[in-house]
Amino acid sequence: MNKKILLHTCCAPCVLPILDYFKHQKILDNVVLYFFNPNIIPKQEYDKRLFYVRKVGKYYNINVLEGEYTNKEWLMYLKNHLDLDLTSYKENGPRCDVCFTYRLEKSVLFAKQNNFDSFCTTLQVNLYKNTNFIIQKSKELCKHYGIQFIDLLLDKQEAHKKEKELCQKLDIYRQKFCGCNLNIDYKFIKNQNVKI
Repeated sequence: MNKKILLHTCCAPCVLPILDYFKHQKILDNVVLYFFNPNIIPKQEYDKRLFYVRKVGKYYNINVLEGEYTNKEWLMYLKNHLDLDLTSYKENGPRCDVCFTYRLEKSVLFAKQNNFDSFCTTLQVNLYKNTNFIIQKSKELCKHYGIQFIDLLLDKQEAHKKEKELCQKLDIYRQKFCGCNLNIDYKFIKNQNVKI
């Protein structure tokens, strides 16, 4: 019996080298992409990234599931788990760790509730993120929810090169920021009635 793998997907560029890896491992047919990224603002940017993830899914002939866009909840989670003003944190600091924790836990829980056997995330091989934290947190959550964690045996530098190559080949949009853009959009937050 083939094991179902839920691959939490932050964006199309990051997922490409992982899908290429799974293709060579001959387990691509077991993979479902899960786009859960309520950190991405504005919504137009979120929609654009989702469009390209779906384009990649179509190219590799695999399903793409969209998680709920819980941006208000995400903002409140950050606010409730951090002591300082949200805009005072630098990239790859405590704010990113809290963001990853929120997204990873919701994604692993989704995997559990939908009978997936295994879980991994594109964030594991991101060249610009604290992958040690991401991998450790993913392992903890998978153990807690009884899901197998897949340790992606990919070199971050090589994956980044492959990503650029595949993006060019498939005409995939490559964004220039993670999602929340660190300089949080004050107007957006004001409209969400979330004080920071």
